[in-house]
Amino acid sequence: MTAESKKTCEVCGRKASSLTTCKGCGRKYCSRCQSPSTNQNFCKECVSMEGVVSKK
Repeated sequence: MTAESKKTCEVCGRKASSLTTCKGCGRKYCSRCQSPSTNQNFCKECVSMEGVVSKK
């Protein structure tokens, strides 16, 4: 894969082959920025903010 085909993560700034859109802030993030505490599409920054993800 060439550098031109990689996209830039909007959370950490690293290059990644695929990005996911955060349901909280709408930014595109890489697998390293996926929150490990949820199986939903939230970046780690949104999950770290209190009240963004419901705690049922």
